[in-house]
Amino acid sequence: MTNPVHYITVTALDGEVIGYAWAEAGAGDVDWIMRRASSVSAYEASTEWYNRIREARERGLTPLGVLHLLSHEPGVGPVTEAADAAVEELARVVTPADDQRLLAQLDRDDAEAWRELAEAFDALTDEDRDVEWGGGQKSPSGAIHVPFPKYSKGVFRAVDALRGVGAVTPEHRWMDNPVPTLPAEGGLRPADAVRAATAVVRGEKFCDGTIDEALKSGLLDAVADSLRAWYTDPRAAEPAQFVDPARPADSAQPAEPARPAEPAQPPSDAPHDRGRNRRLPHADLPEAPDPSLPMCRFCGGSPAADVVFRAHRGLVVLMGFRKTDGPMCMTCGLAVYRALTTHTLAWGWWSPLSLFVFAPLTLVRNVLAVRRVKALPAPGPGTLGPRYDPGVPVRRRPRAYIALIPVLWVLFMIVTGLSGGV
Repeated sequence: MTNPVHYITVTALDGEVIGYAWAEAGAGDVDWIMRRASSVSAYEASTEWYNRIREARERGLTPLGVLHLLSHEPGVGPVTEAADAAVEELARVVTPADDQRLLAQLDRDDAEAWRELAEAFDALTDEDRDVEWGGGQKSPSGAIHVPFPKYSKGVFRAVDALRGVGAVTPEHRWMDNPVPTLPAEGGLRPADAVRAATAVVRGEKFCDGTIDEALKSGLLDAVADSLRAWYTDPRAAEPAQFVDPARPADSAQPAEPARPAEPAQPPSDAPHDRGRNRRLPHADLPEAPDPSLPMCRFCGGSPAADVVFRAHRGLVVLMGFRKTDGPMCMTCGLAVYRALTTHTLAWGWWSPLSLFVFAPLTLVRNVLAVRRVKALPAPGPGTLGPRYDPGVPVRRRPRAYIALIPVLWVLFMIVTGLSGGV
């Protein structure tokens, strides 16, 4: 495999694939690509995931380390190796759930809106379709007026009718996807008709003449015909297929069963226990690895134990608490234990509650947790980055003996109290 990439699949709670975090072999950063046909809610979640990737990189992990770390999050698949173009192929996948989400935006209960759609397009004349353009002339000052289309009332009526039935919907992120093209034999799938209606109508606000071009090419009429046929008999619509939006609708291939989406996996050909279909346009990816042992959150080595280490800082008035948790190998876990325990021994005594409650409790809990780490065998090679250095034991760290100051002070007070009472 030349120029391999590693990636993880991020899935929402409802099973919808949000996007993919990936890195090329030897690259210096992690890239994020959202699935283009995903919903608005998935798009918003995609922004959050981009920020999480940036935060993980700021921790100093390697790109592969970031992927392994995030792969333990809920709804995230394991790190998978694939060809260099695989992630872009995955991002273009359109699922039957995507089609159904768009068709759900159509308002079947508003019979008057559908009647208006039919009448508006039937009433379009050749004059309506032959759009005149204004502007373009040069003023005496030398300024050139920007050309603009002069749509008739009939065209505006037809466009409003598309809005009325719900065919112009924010659920289709048209700026991230190409406009569906009209096949040579004509006709559009109902979901592609919604995509085309949304892109054409909304696109007119950003580029004058989008509606004019759709009228001349026949795309706008094909949209209306497809929607009217769907409203008359939704069951007559073709079976849900996976479509690459960059290709004409007639080039879509039938869907094939796919692997379950939880935990998130790259689409592949296998039975799906929920009845959903998923297909990769060029599905030749290897089977995703299924590690049997947890990996250390710091170095990626195995085996690892899921433990929590704590530190406490007691001031005269204020107190501070800190914890580090997650799977840790013997080496990294021992390093965290020694660092946080030493911190507590040095600074965890300087308030009454800290002295008698929180500092002792923190030390005891750390001792119990480190037993699980010490019981592990030496970890294997790490995959996330350099392994922590445990350093010298706590008893050989001078800062740990600051704890003797409050202990000696308490003993002094006790002895003084007893002597005064005699």
